[in-house]
Amino acid sequence: ANVPFVLRFMIDAGISGASWVELEGGTYNIRAEDKKASRCQIEVDVCFDRVIAHDASDKNYSHLAPLRILSFDIECQGRKGHFPEPEQDPVIQIANVVNVQGEEKPICKNVFTLNSCLPIVGAEVITSETEEDLLQKWSAFLRAVDPDIITGYNIQNFDVPYVLSRAKVLGKRSSKLNRFAEWGRIKSSLARMRETTFESSAHGKRENVETTVEGRVIFDMIQYMYRNHKLSSYSLNNVSAEF
Repeated sequence: ANVPFVLRFMIDAGISGASWVELEGGTYNIRAEDKKASRCQIEVDVCFDRVIAHDASDKNYSHLAPLRILSFDIECQGRKGHFPEPEQDPVIQIANVVNVQGEEKPICKNVFTLNSCLPIVGAEVITSETEEDLLQKWSAFLRAVDPDIITGYNIQNFDVPYVLSRAKVLGKRSSKLNRFAEWGRIKSSLARMRETTFESSAHGKRENVETTVEGRVIFDMIQYMYRNHKLSSYSLNNVSAEF
């Protein structure tokens, strides 16, 4: 059967998605930093049959891992009367909040901004003189934060494809953005976009841009709202007022 390798391994090992696995001492070797194929904090070599799967129905393994979550939102400088287009309109700010699942307070709040802005209470302001520098710094920040989940509101169809497309446009004249799309945990793997269509009797037909980032989940809150709640408007203001 044409079953993807990772799925085949999970089936054979009895592993379900987002569940806990265990490696007993002496069954694995930790890879040296210069031998790693990924950006993971720990990378090991282990025989597939020494991976112990734990069922989520076991109360000792039913809790969520302390996932690291990056929430971000971009601001663009659109031309008057035009919706921003990555071919022409610059990204001028990217705001970020980093949380760890289970913890109440964020571990990081910052804003990458073009030129300068007023101080923001409780957040670090990181300035850049050029848009290329802003985008390069933010991409490096994403890799350093190493999030398990990247989230936001309408990031799937706006923020994510916008910054990827904008970096590609600017990359034609600047080598500074050569690594911009290296968002994944596999070294040198690039974020990949493709157009998809979601259709149901309840919600009709919606066209989306789906972005794959190796080792990370992109979770768009507006997509969750579309599929789980019937609202008169899905604007962020309306959703915030409802919930």
